[in-house]
Amino acid sequence: MQVDTFGNGRDLVWVMGWGNVVDSRHERWLVDQLVDVGYRVHAIELPTTTPDFQRDCVAPVREYLDDLGADSESDEYAVLAHSMGGLALAHVDPDPKAVYLSPWWGMHDVPIVLEPLLALPIARPILPFSVPPEDLGGLATSEDATAPTRIAPKWIQTIRAAQRSLPALDADDHVFYAPDDEVVDPRAIEQHAPESQRTTYDGGHELFASANRDEYLPWLIDELPGPD
Repeated sequence: MQVDTFGNGRDLVWVMGWGNVVDSRHERWLVDQLVDVGYRVHAIELPTTTPDFQRDCVAPVREYLDDLGADSESDEYAVLAHSMGGLALAHVDPDPKAVYLSPWWGMHDVPIVLEPLLALPIARPILPFSVPPEDLGGLATSEDATAPTRIAPKWIQTIRAAQRSLPALDADDHVFYAPDDEVVDPRAIEQHAPESQRTTYDGGHELFASANRDEYLPWLIDELPGPD
């Protein structure tokens, strides 16, 4: 797990999604917007493959938040998570309100002929995988691709196990998602989060790569605890 910190002010931990890197232009756009309104952003980059999601993704995020919360000089931090980061954060179940962007709480159905491959006890990324840029957002291009091009069967298995064992959503948590998301299954989001805790947007899997992101940013800021 890698953490990069930007700005000053109230601490905001952003647990990024699978393959997201803070130096990519759309991720950095969101960081810069959050810094501009007064947050100190801790951008967490998660491993892109692991046979044990709880050990390598959930536990390190929990430890980081615990350490941040133990800092007596720090106000209660804000928490934001995207995609796979939303799966990790849901298992951490932090005390502060959590805001989720397109959390990876379920997978789209895969062709049944692929299931035997996904069940193999192999931890090496051997299976080709890609996400079309247009599925990420209207501003995304092939140059923005930072995710791996191969996945490991054991990684898929540990992700599915985490999705099957999601803790209940806290009453003050909130989720932003696109109902036609082609990367994560929006049905899983709708099943897990009550309608009153969901806000839909139009523009692909990554709100921060949406052509309308300037319109959606105030919605996100309003759901986060203020920077002051």
